[in-house]
Amino acid sequence: MGTAAAFDLDKAIVDLVSRGAVKVPPYPAVAFKIEKLIRSGDYGLDELAKLVSSDQVLSADVLRVSNSAMYSRGTPINSVKAAVGRIGAKDVARLALAFGLGATATAAGALAPLRRKVWMEALASAALCQALAKGRGIPPDEAFSAGLLHDFGKVVALACIEDLLHRREDAAPRTEAEWIEVVDRYHVELGVVMAARWDLPPVMSDVISLHHADSSTAAADRKMVDLVVAVDEVIMMLGDRTHLSPEDLGAAAFLQGSEGDVVSHALTQLPSFVASFETAEAWRGGGAKSLVAAPPQPKRREGAPAAPTWPVVLTVGGKQATYKILGVASTHFMVNGATPVPENLLLEMKVQCDPPLAGFASVKLAWPDQGGFTMLVQPYALSGSALDRWKAIVASAAEAEA
Repeated sequence: MGTAAAFDLDKAIVDLVSRGAVKVPPYPAVAFKIEKLIRSGDYGLDELAKLVSSDQVLSADVLRVSNSAMYSRGTPINSVKAAVGRIGAKDVARLALAFGLGATATAAGALAPLRRKVWMEALASAALCQALAKGRGIPPDEAFSAGLLHDFGKVVALACIEDLLHRREDAAPRTEAEWIEVVDRYHVELGVVMAARWDLPPVMSDVISLHHADSSTAAADRKMVDLVVAVDEVIMMLGDRTHLSPEDLGAAAFLQGSEGDVVSHALTQLPSFVASFETAEAWRGGGAKSLVAAPPQPKRREGAPAAPTWPVVLTVGGKQATYKILGVASTHFMVNGATPVPENLLLEMKVQCDPPLAGFASVKLAWPDQGGFTMLVQPYALSGSALDRWKAIVASAAEAEA
């Protein structure tokens, strides 16, 4: 690590914890008010909608999510009251929490790409925990919160590292794997600090502290911890695959009975739900100098077959840009264009082939190249006709390579 070795990052994190100096983001104020209103049991749709409308950003967020595949009933809606009615009070409370925490998780910073990745996984975990909850006898709204919060200590850890290294001239970039190794050492402990600061109920504190434990027997509610562990395995598989097959889900060690079928159905709605948390502002990306060292950039070999000529359109928050394909692999494709996209955003993707491939994807790597920017784009949780089109594109590329 060169001169960076003079600074003991692990020692500095331990010191923060021992002094009680860890910076924990505040519990989102509007979420707290909504949860308090719901707990009172004395409210109506108008009162809840009015509280959501008191926060302009939350209002727009709730409207956007209400029209995502997870909640849409086919007819677009454009009022906060209708959105609250469609989503339901308890889900509105959980979404308010998610949007409030998302502002912290997606803020600019030297490790922003890693925080965005953690946040995308947290949203996916929340949605899948909610989908599996009923079959395990768990309240779905509580399962959503457990999935969302159980690894938020990673966001706290990354923010701590950014704060410790801020303005240090000897702060050197590390690879994603090296940063994650540090985060993994401390995210449970920092999550426990977060749970105490927020005065979370025991079931949530246990999920945070025990989801990596050898056993869940010490938990106040073992079923909740076991659910999060099962979903974590699915989220890990999603990280490096374009889709999850029945065989993939059948091999998942902690899914029970027919839960693979439940997950398969939930995955058809998942990408739209996660992407609905992204806004056009996400295009702006970082701001601070990145401390994530770029891996070696892949290159097309000499004499490789010509890439497909279909344009690829990537869209987030209504803003879109068009790219040309440089190459296709089994889990991603390489594109080039004038507009850079920050890594680990989930975007709408449309490959303008015939018939078109429409789905969602994340940018895994981006670098300046050919007078613009080249990116590795990985399709995310493909299903149905989109998966069929992707398989056909990959097969065609493989045939051209043969």
